[in-house]
Amino acid sequence: MVVSGLVAGTAALAIALFLRAVVAHTPVRVSAYTLYWCTVLAGSFGVVAGMAVEAVSQLRRNNPDPAYHATRRLRRPPRQPGDQG
Repeated sequence: MVVSGLVAGTAALAIALFLRAVVAHTPVRVSAYTLYWCTVLAGSFGVVAGMAVEAVSQLRRNNPDPAYHATRRLRRPPRQPGDQG
């Protein structure tokens, strides 16, 4: 559970650092304080997203209902005479 959170957090941090570099090379002036907190928030959101994905995956894996784990196939309507395909 922690690993997926760290992977997502690292990806979010990389994106935040990329955006920070983009902002640094534009004429817009943003304080270092604002850039720091935007980077921290982006990394935190990535960690939370990764942990949420892992939690849902574990819930899905540990569901005791056998009907939940049965393979689901899409039903196709019966072919009508004259249908192409």
